[in-house]
Amino acid sequence: MSPIRTMLLLLGPALMAQSPGALVPPPSPAATLNRCGTHFGQPLGAGVDNPDCDYNQTNPTAAYAPTSVLRIPVVVHVIQNTAGTGYLSDAQVQSQITVLNEDFRALAGTPGAAGTDAQIEFFLATTDPVGAPTNGIRRYTNNIWFNDAGSYWTAIAWNPVRYLNIYTNLAGGFAGYVPELPQAGNVLGTNADRVVIHYSAFGRPGLGGAPYDRGRTATHEVGHYLGLFHTFETGCVTPCYTTGDRICDTPSEAAAHFGCPVGAFSCNATQQDPIRNYMEYTDDTCMTNFTTEQVRRMRCTLVSYRPLLAQPSGPLASATVRTGTGNLNTSLTATAPRLGTIAMTTIITFASGLPMAGVYGFIGAANLPFNGYTILLDLSTPQIMALPLQVNATACTWTWTVPNDPTLAGLPIKTQGLLLGSSFALTNAVDLVVGN
Repeated sequence: MSPIRTMLLLLGPALMAQSPGALVPPPSPAATLNRCGTHFGQPLGAGVDNPDCDYNQTNPTAAYAPTSVLRIPVVVHVIQNTAGTGYLSDAQVQSQITVLNEDFRALAGTPGAAGTDAQIEFFLATTDPVGAPTNGIRRYTNNIWFNDAGSYWTAIAWNPVRYLNIYTNLAGGFAGYVPELPQAGNVLGTNADRVVIHYSAFGRPGLGGAPYDRGRTATHEVGHYLGLFHTFETGCVTPCYTTGDRICDTPSEAAAHFGCPVGAFSCNATQQDPIRNYMEYTDDTCMTNFTTEQVRRMRCTLVSYRPLLAQPSGPLASATVRTGTGNLNTSLTATAPRLGTIAMTTIITFASGLPMAGVYGFIGAANLPFNGYTILLDLSTPQIMALPLQVNATACTWTWTVPNDPTLAGLPIKTQGLLLGSSFALTNAVDLVVGN
């Protein structure tokens, strides 16, 4: 990775987004859906990429125990047909993100409170792959795509290395699926790397009604996306770290369960089947937890197979006015720069009549010259940041894109506002810290 980052606000080509249609009830209740369409095949490379969490085994070492929050940017591709079936409101999409966070964070007071806190969070992306602002929701009207056909993801996927791409459509008649585990290597890092959810099972409450209406289908499929097998994988088998779901604190099960059965002991009379686990096939209202070892496998998957996907929680973004001799306080303001967002800086020109005004940001010496019209950050040596010069009678405002790049988290930036005439004139100074 080059030490020099160029931050440009780019305008990408318009996506094939369409206006949402009318809210149309699903053609059939969610109960008619098959629970999960994820199938596991032969992994490329025999699954030996990382023996701690590859296709064939799990090492439950405490090295993968969560010690800090990781945040995953999500783009939801909402696909409907020309009749409007498949439409999901923004609120419905956000409700699904809420459920994911309840379940993966085991938040107190929620159905997922009984589980293990994975310290993995999800948020709708705030910038798209070219740096333009977004709400993380894309909409399309296409009958073929709505039928989950036509390899639509090749045209509309956002960089799968940095975004979790979720698609809602008919999902092949399943409540949801992923093409394969990342450990298999078959789709990892390609546009086919995705999570697909039937639109009627997406969000809370899901439009299709019970039993898949509480958002747990997405929790289940994102579990696959992060490397988890079904708890009942290959039935009653041992040893538990190299067969079945490659997890030992999820007791083996002879087969999948549906509904919410009581007293299921299909493999061991002393170990009840994990019917409440998110990686089972039970009803949404029955699912309540990931286990400690499942969490460690998911965290290992992020480290080993999706290293650029999750953002560390890291430092908080900040913008602190620095006072001192020569500063004219409040004449320069700046928003706190946060990864994947648009930052803003404004300088008051005092109607001074100066031919130009500019904002000069730096982490090096204050007397270095302007550097064109590109914002540059050098992570190894001091480097100038320069914003385009402007002329305005009252005030000038600049916006610039902070890359969605975790390596920039915590980067300190010192800024000064300058009125440019025959000589530099300092107006104010603000110290910034790039945060998550």
